[in-house]
Amino acid sequence: MLSHPAFWLAVAVVVLAAANIACFLKRDWEGSHRPVDYAQLNYPSDTPTLRRWRIDGDRRLMPEIVWTHRPAQWQLLIDGQPGPTLPGAAPWIELTGPVFTGADGEKLTDFRRRYALRPLPAGSGPDLEFVITPIAREFYLERGMHFPTSLAQIHTALPVGDFRRHPVSRWTDDYRYLGAAKLAEADRIVREEMGVRPDDAVLVRMDKVLRHLRTCWATAGGVPKDAYRWQDPLTIFQELRNGQGKGWCTQNAQVYTFFANRAGVPTRYVFGATVQANRLVYNGHSWAESYLAEHGRWTFVDPARPIIATFGRDGRPLNSADLLHLCRLNALEGVTARIIKAWDWKDLPIPADAGAVATVPFELVSRVPRQELNEQSILKYRLPPNVEDIRDLYGMLLRSPTFAWTNFKRYLLEPAPAYSLLPTEGGRTYLRRRALFVALIASIGGWLLAL
Repeated sequence: MLSHPAFWLAVAVVVLAAANIACFLKRDWEGSHRPVDYAQLNYPSDTPTLRRWRIDGDRRLMPEIVWTHRPAQWQLLIDGQPGPTLPGAAPWIELTGPVFTGADGEKLTDFRRRYALRPLPAGSGPDLEFVITPIAREFYLERGMHFPTSLAQIHTALPVGDFRRHPVSRWTDDYRYLGAAKLAEADRIVREEMGVRPDDAVLVRMDKVLRHLRTCWATAGGVPKDAYRWQDPLTIFQELRNGQGKGWCTQNAQVYTFFANRAGVPTRYVFGATVQANRLVYNGHSWAESYLAEHGRWTFVDPARPIIATFGRDGRPLNSADLLHLCRLNALEGVTARIIKAWDWKDLPIPADAGAVATVPFELVSRVPRQELNEQSILKYRLPPNVEDIRDLYGMLLRSPTFAWTNFKRYLLEPAPAYSLLPTEGGRTYLRRRALFVALIASIGGWLLAL
C-alpha cells in the first residue's frame, strides 16, 4: 500500500491542506494587498490618456489615445486656429512651420507650436493639448553629438505611458447583493431625506450626503460592534442613526461610499493602515475618494471629519496619493479643502456661517491626514463588494455569503490594490498563497486520478 501512488498523493493532499490552512490562519493582515503604481490608481480610462506616439515620416505624429469614449471625429487646432477634421479612430498631428536648427541665433522657444485635438461633436470631451517643438538632427550633428533622426519635443498635461488603465466603474460598487428592497430604501433616503436632485452638481450631491450622515450620527461616534464587519452599509447607517450602535472612521467611510454611489457620485473606499505582526500600529484611518468627472480626477474625502473634497493650488482635485506626498513634505501652501462649518470645524476662524459649506486652507483641517499620511503609509483601495476584511473572527464567514466569497477572493484571487512609498510584502505574499493553493488542487486531482 505504501508503494501505491494514491497513498503518497493522499499524504500530499493532507500536508498541502494543512499548509494552506496554516497560511490562512497565520497570515499577516498587512500582506493582503497588491502593490500598484500611481497611474493605475488615478488615471482611469474614462478620461483621455496616451499609450504612446506613432511616427509617420518626419512631420506626422499619431497619438494612440486610450479612452472609453470614441469620438466620431477630431478637430485639429493649430495655435488656436481650426485645421483639418480627422477620423475618430486614428487622429494625427501634422507638424507645421519651420524646424529649429540653431542657426543665426535662433531660440528654441520661437519654434513652439500649440496643437489641440478637439473631440467632435463639440462638448463631448476635453481638448487634448500639446506644445510641440520640432528640432532638426543637424543641430546636434553640427555640435558633435550624433542623433539618428530629427526630434519633436512635446509638452502635455496628459499622462503618457503603457500602463494598465481601469474604468471608474471598476472601483465603484453597485450593491446588487443587498437586494432590491434595500436599494429602493437607500434611494428613497437619498432622494427624500438627503434632498439630492437629478440636476445637482457633483459637489452639491457630496455636500448633501455628508451633511445628512453627520447630522444623523451626531452622537454615534465610538467603538463599533463586530457585526459591522460583515453587515451591509444600509443596516449600519440605520443602527447608528437609531442609537443601536457606534461607529469609527471605517463606518463613516463605508456608509458614505454607499450613499455617494447611490447618489450618482462614483466613490471608492480607501484605508491607510500599517501594522506589524498584527499588533503594532503605525497608522490607521479610513476615508473615501469621489470621482469628479469634470476634472477627470479622484478627490480625497474624509467623511469622519467631514472634509468633502480637496484641491491643489491650481484648482485641480487632489487624491490620497497626492496628499501623502504633500503632507510628508509639508508642502500644503495653496491647498484647500471643502468642508461643512459644523461638528469638528464649527469653531474654525473663517468668515462663514455656522453649518455652511466653506472652502478653507487645508492646513486648518489637516491634523488627521498629516498624522496618517506618512512614510510608513500603505494606501489600500477596496475593490467591490464594499464589505470589510476578516481578521480572526472566522464565524463571520457563516453570516453572509457575500462576505465569505469576497474575503476568499481578497485572500487569494483579487487583492486590494495599494500604493506605498516603501517596498511591501504584498506581491510575495500572494505568490506564496497561490502556489500553495494550486499545489493543493493539483495534488487532489492527481489523487483522484490515481484512485
